[in-house]
Amino acid sequence: MTGLVGRSVESITGALRGVFAAERVAAADGFLQRRDPRASLCAVAGLALAVMITRTLAVTLFFGAVTVALARLSKVPLRRLLARSAVVPAASAFVVLPQLVLLPGETLVQVLGVAVTDAGVSYVVLFTLRVGTGVALLSLIVMTTPFSAVVAAMRELRIPVALVWVIAVTYRYLFLFFDELQRLILARNSRTTGRSSVRGGWRDARRLAGTFLLRTIDRGERVGRGMRARGGARPPSPYGRARSVDRYDYALVALAAATVVGSGVIRWGL
Repeated sequence: MTGLVGRSVESITGALRGVFAAERVAAADGFLQRRDPRASLCAVAGLALAVMITRTLAVTLFFGAVTVALARLSKVPLRRLLARSAVVPAASAFVVLPQLVLLPGETLVQVLGVAVTDAGVSYVVLFTLRVGTGVALLSLIVMTTPFSAVVAAMRELRIPVALVWVIAVTYRYLFLFFDELQRLILARNSRTTGRSSVRGGWRDARRLAGTFLLRTIDRGERVGRGMRARGGARPPSPYGRARSVDRYDYALVALAAATVVGSGVIRWGL
C-alpha cells in the first residue's frame, strides 16, 4: 500500500499519535499546569458547555479569545493547539455545508440555479467556530494536565466508574491501535516494489481491512486478559498527587460557572 491510501493512513496515524503524545507540554510552568486537576477539568468543561449553549457570533468569538488567553498563560504554542483542534471543526463544517443553500435568506452568490444565502453562511461559520472553540478548550486539558491526573480528578469528582473506565481504556488502547496499523502498513510496504496506483492502493486497503480488524479484536482481548490478571476488575485507581485548592482555582471555576449562566441568559433570557 505505497500509493495515496498508504500515505494518507500514515499521515493520519502520525497526526493522531502526536495528539496523544502532547503531554510533554504539561511539564511547563503555566497557569493551567499549576491548577488543581479537578478545578481545571470543571472549569474547561464548563467553558466548553458555555460555547455549546451560545448561538451568537460575538459570544463565540469572546470564548475564542478566552481560549487563546488560557493557552498563552499556560505556555501552550498556539500553532500546536490549532493543529490539534482543526480536524474536528473542518469535518463538522463539511457536514453542515449543505446549509449554505438550504437555509432561506438573502442570496449572496448564485451558481447553476443554486443560491448561497447569508443565513446559510452565518450558520456554517458560527457552527464551525463553536465546534473549534469547544475542541480547543478540551485539548487544553490533554496538553496541560497528565492523563493520569485527569482520570484521578474524574474519580475524585465522583464521575460514574463506567464512564471513567471507557475514557481510560480508550485512551490507552488507542496507542496499541495505531501501533498495529503502522506495523501492518510497514509490513505491506516492505513486500511491495514500485509505486501503486490509487486503484491498487484501495485494493490493498480492502485486503488489509480484514486482517487489521482481526488483529485489533485479538489485541483487545489480550489487553482485557492482562488487565484482569492485574486486578482490572476493580475500578481504576490512578495515583493522584494531593494538591490544595487555592484562590486561583476557585476563581477559574467561578469564571466558568459565570460564563455558563451568561450564555444561558443571552440565549434564552434576551
